[in-house]
Amino acid sequence: MPADQPRFQPLYEQIRQRIVERIASGEWQADAMLPSEWELAAEFAVSQGTARKALNDLTRDGWLYRRQGRGTFVAPGESEWGEGKLVSPGHFAELADPMQPELLSVARVPSGEDVARALQLRRGAMLHHVRQVWRQRGVTLAVDEILLPVERFADLDSRRLRLAGGGLYALLERQYAVRIRPLHVQYRGVLADREVRTLLAAEPDEPLLSMVRLGGTVEGEPVEWRQRLLRSARWSWQTRI
Repeated sequence: MPADQPRFQPLYEQIRQRIVERIASGEWQADAMLPSEWELAAEFAVSQGTARKALNDLTRDGWLYRRQGRGTFVAPGESEWGEGKLVSPGHFAELADPMQPELLSVARVPSGEDVARALQLRRGAMLHHVRQVWRQRGVTLAVDEILLPVERFADLDSRRLRLAGGGLYALLERQYAVRIRPLHVQYRGVLADREVRTLLAAEPDEPLLSMVRLGGTVEGEPVEWRQRLLRSARWSWQTRI
C-alpha cells in the first residue's frame, strides 16, 4: 500500500484532510492550481469518484474554487478584516491603505457566561485572550479583544503569533488547519474606557464603533469571539453588499 494512501474510512474524508493539510502547510499556496482528479486519485490510490467528492466538499467549504475549463485552485484565506475597511465618510471608492496589526498580549482567562454560550463551551472553560491594535499610516484606528478556546488551540502563545507572518488567521491555518469564517456580527456605538482611549488616542467623548464577531470553521464550529473597537469620528466602516 502506498504511504500516502488513507487507511481509514470514509476515504473521501481522509483525502479531504490530506489536501487541507497540504494547503495549510503552504505546499499549495493561494490561487495555485491543484493536480487533476485523475492525478490525485492515482497519488492517493483511490477512485476518481472519491477524489472528486473530496474536491467537491473542499470547494463547497471555501478551501478551493474552480475555473471552468481550467481546473481547481486554492482559495485565499479569510482576512481578519473580511471585506470591510475604514474610509472617509462619503468616499465609497476610496482606496484605503492596508491596516497593520501589532500584538499587545496573549493570556489565558476563564470564559464568562456569554462567551461560553457563543462558543458552545462550559462556563469557565479556559480561553486564549489575544489583544492587538491596528494602525494605518502610523495612526491607531482599532483595538481587538480576541478569545479562542484553549482546548482547540492548545499551544498558541505570543511567541508563535509574533513569529507568524500574516497574522492570527494565517497561524491558525498553518498550525491547526483551521480557516475562520464569520458566523455572526453585531454592531453598536460605545464610549471607550480609559485604557482603550489611551491606545487609540481618542477623546473622552469620542464615539467608537463596537463590532462583535463570532467566527467559526468552514464546517460551522464556533471557535473565535472577537470584539473590535474602531474610531468612527472621522472614519466610516464600509463593506460590500
